[in-house]
Amino acid sequence: MLDADRSELSTHVVGRRGLIAGGAGLFVGATALVASSDAAAAEVETSPGRPVPADVYADICQLKANYVTATDSLPFPDSGDRALALYRATYAEDAQVSAGYDPAAPDFLVHGPDELFQVLQAGLAPFRASQHNVGVIHVSLSDLSKPRGQLAIITAHVLVTLVSIEGLGLTRIVATYHDEAQRRGRGRWQVTKSFAQYLATETAERVLP
Repeated sequence: MLDADRSELSTHVVGRRGLIAGGAGLFVGATALVASSDAAAAEVETSPGRPVPADVYADICQLKANYVTATDSLPFPDSGDRALALYRATYAEDAQVSAGYDPAAPDFLVHGPDELFQVLQAGLAPFRASQHNVGVIHVSLSDLSKPRGQLAIITAHVLVTLVSIEGLGLTRIVATYHDEAQRRGRGRWQVTKSFAQYLATETAERVLP
């Protein structure tokens, strides 16, 4: 059974950091979600229920795929350089990335792709494998006041599986990503804010190696 009691999850805080950047399974579902944001001066927003342009949606999904691939590669030797390059292609230098049950009191907060890489690499060190299955990526768009470009509000659901190096431990985590991305210079989308909100977790003993 999934257990949302936070008091029983304290030993998994480090491991949970692995989920913040996505994972290996990417399944694209519905295409639009009306969402609010604290970003300033939103002027034009997509209509409720209407899909965003296909090229924009593809670019947003590519951002998810980048950090999906990067994070789940970290438990494997010699993956660091490629993972860091993917994070840098995904996150703005001033991006705020956090995770936890409460956005007001996250388990951790980092800034930019390099800090994120360091935290995730350390967080996944106790695991031999990581897999994040991401599904139903919702996107809504707003035009920001010039010259700030466009803002995308992104919501995606994730199921994380972490395989311990020691023993036969298996940890599964259910979470939701609440992300923001901006289209900045040369039309390139980058994640500027990301919060992974934990919903529940379970531990088990695996059968296979």
